[in-house]
Amino acid sequence: MGLDLTRAQDHLSSSCDVMAALITLHTPPDITPKPPEQYFSVLVSSIVGQQLSVKAAETIEGRVLVALGPHDPGVLAHTSVEALRELGLSRSKASYIIAMAEAFLEGTIDPQALAASDSETVIEALTSLKGIGPWTAEMFLIFGMGQPDVWSPGDLGLKKAVWAHFGEGVDTSEIAQRWRPFRSYAALYLWEFTDNRPQ
Repeated sequence: MGLDLTRAQDHLSSSCDVMAALITLHTPPDITPKPPEQYFSVLVSSIVGQQLSVKAAETIEGRVLVALGPHDPGVLAHTSVEALRELGLSRSKASYIIAMAEAFLEGTIDPQALAASDSETVIEALTSLKGIGPWTAEMFLIFGMGQPDVWSPGDLGLKKAVWAHFGEGVDTSEIAQRWRPFRSYAALYLWEFTDNRPQ
């Protein structure tokens, strides 16, 4: 992440006192872009993690990996909903993952094409799949593709963090404009704040 992180820190610190303070307190996770061969795996993890705590998601994903090996479209497309439910997935998430595996196998979703696409095209392609909404697509842009300037207006953790610093109910997307072109990195620091805040 090196150079991008340094550039992001310089820009965020100089454009915003809140970010300057958060940068001294937190270490963000690495968002180095993943190779297209890993896109499927990143998306499976995203679906597993929807509306779950990080710990719960890791436990369920761990079971899937032990039972079925590394996330592979060929394997998951031929796994039953029941088998995935026994590993802890809900019926809907199991069916989303199987349908996504089929889309990757058939080439409806092509990782190489995604890698060469702009953000809007990636979001459009991914949200055409059942079970992937804008939030999951935005998380993929950040954590899968390492895009530096993604903002997720619907993310509750980001809303809470922005409201804690700028006032309850402010428009988070409007506040985020000051962090362009490094809104993904701003989000990483805000999530760190939310995750480490005493409950």
